[in-house]
Amino acid sequence: MLIPYSPALRGNRGMTLAVVLIFGLLLVGMAGGLVMVARQQTTDRARYETYKDEFAACEVALNKAYAQMQFLKSYHAADFEVQMASIRPPVVAGYEFTQFTATKIFEGREAVASGHWKGLTLYRIRYRIDVTALKHGNTADRQQHPGVTLRQTIELTYIPLYVFAIFYDPLMEIAPGAAMQVNGRVHANGDAYFQSNSGLDFLASVSIAGKALHGRAPGSGQADTGGDVRFSDDHSQLLTMKRTDADGWLTHADDDWGAAAQERWGNGLADSAQGVTSLSLPIPDTLDPHDIIERSDGGDPQALADEKFENKAGLKIVVQSNGAVKGYNAAGVEVPLTYEIDGTTYQVAETTSFYDAREGKTVNSVDIDLGNLSASGQSPANGVVYVANEQGGNNYNAVRLVNGATLPNSSVGGFTVASENPVYIQGDYNTVNQKLAMVAADALSVLSNNWSDANSSTYSKRKATKTTVNCVCMQGIVATAGGNYSGGVENYFRLLEQWSGVELKFSGSIINMWLSEQALGIWRQSGNYYTPPNRNWSWDTALGGLSGPPGAPCVIELRRTAWEMPAKS
Repeated sequence: MLIPYSPALRGNRGMTLAVVLIFGLLLVGMAGGLVMVARQQTTDRARYETYKDEFAACEVALNKAYAQMQFLKSYHAADFEVQMASIRPPVVAGYEFTQFTATKIFEGREAVASGHWKGLTLYRIRYRIDVTALKHGNTADRQQHPGVTLRQTIELTYIPLYVFAIFYDPLMEIAPGAAMQVNGRVHANGDAYFQSNSGLDFLASVSIAGKALHGRAPGSGQADTGGDVRFSDDHSQLLTMKRTDADGWLTHADDDWGAAAQERWGNGLADSAQGVTSLSLPIPDTLDPHDIIERSDGGDPQALADEKFENKAGLKIVVQSNGAVKGYNAAGVEVPLTYEIDGTTYQVAETTSFYDAREGKTVNSVDIDLGNLSASGQSPANGVVYVANEQGGNNYNAVRLVNGATLPNSSVGGFTVASENPVYIQGDYNTVNQKLAMVAADALSVLSNNWSDANSSTYSKRKATKTTVNCVCMQGIVATAGGNYSGGVENYFRLLEQWSGVELKFSGSIINMWLSEQALGIWRQSGNYYTPPNRNWSWDTALGGLSGPPGAPCVIELRRTAWEMPAKS
């Protein structure tokens, strides 16, 4: 049957077609939009991936600059500034470093306003490193991108060892019997164990590059005791190491150590959890710090040669294998070690011997008479004397400083003695017209004003009398191991007399940078070779300024400070 033509039906068909066309156009538009969004998302993602990669490349370049500064610091490059100005970016496949500059923005002394060294005036060098990285290849080349720019400040701080009351490079242990106060800064490059019998207080900041712990180090063979240990907070208030919320002690071993220690002491006690890092001498990390007191030779790296005391010395005294004693000035020219007044000959240095009960050996000593050194006219203008005892035989070679109440004058106002051998200080040292003084040695023993070589092998006759020592002391220890305790900071000075009830007064710094290589006798609490003194020890506050003993080394802190993404111009 034929359907008759209807205008209304024609209108409906036209409307349907229009709707279909419109809907189709919408679909096409939506599809185009989705394609555009997809493309934009792909582009944005590619740009983001490029940005991340360029950012990472910048960090690689900053790490290289930091490593370069570490290397130059360790090897003590004489042309540090030239080396820094000529550093080059790393080679990273697919990346171009359009900017890589190291700009020195500060060099000099400045007062430290915050952190572990607050209150000190220290020498610093500060560099700003600017890096721009541009990625090439694949999608990166199809984008308009300027690269990523990062900027970081790296700071080198020189810290003289004499600003510390106590500085330990190996493990630090301190466990005094009698109550003890430490009135200066303390730093340990490794772990530190604290405990006491009758109380131990730290009146200034304590920084530990390892872990701050309570009790005894493993292998000490000693029992823990429960005397209080207190550290100063940022307001100079002494606060206990005991936990206030439970039994026991607040130490690095606790899960809440980082936050709890910061809350209790602030910068008064901080360890690796609070960002404390090791402070090292400016010599290669592969070398033993003991090397700086050893004899110099032509094969030393420049950094080590610069730090060796023998190379700093204005006077060298050497006991040769045949027992002959020779003196040399800084130029290596032999100088006399005797002088004559009214027909009487006086010796600056002469050999002798005595018995060391801790070592269980006879000591072949070269005695340096510091009063005679002053009178001889051979005292060095730069104030640094180096002594080496190289006598032959099986006995124990050492150096002894005698008649040292008044130290020789120098043009720099201080006096330092260093030796690769163990050193004995006999009698009062640097007590008259006190100078900035230092003694550096393999080991350091104090003999009282009452010491007699004739009584050295008879314990009952070795009775000490009050003795005072004023100097920066730098020596080694025999490490805790196998049930033998190092003696701790409280037994830093090796003693050979009956000191019970007798005062040993000390003012200066206690520095332990190495393990002894010659004086290897272990510390023993009993054994008929000594009894402990009444310790009247303190940091010498005169060392808090910019000056210290001549030849005294510095440790170095290298750290990253300010970091930013500079605004693009």
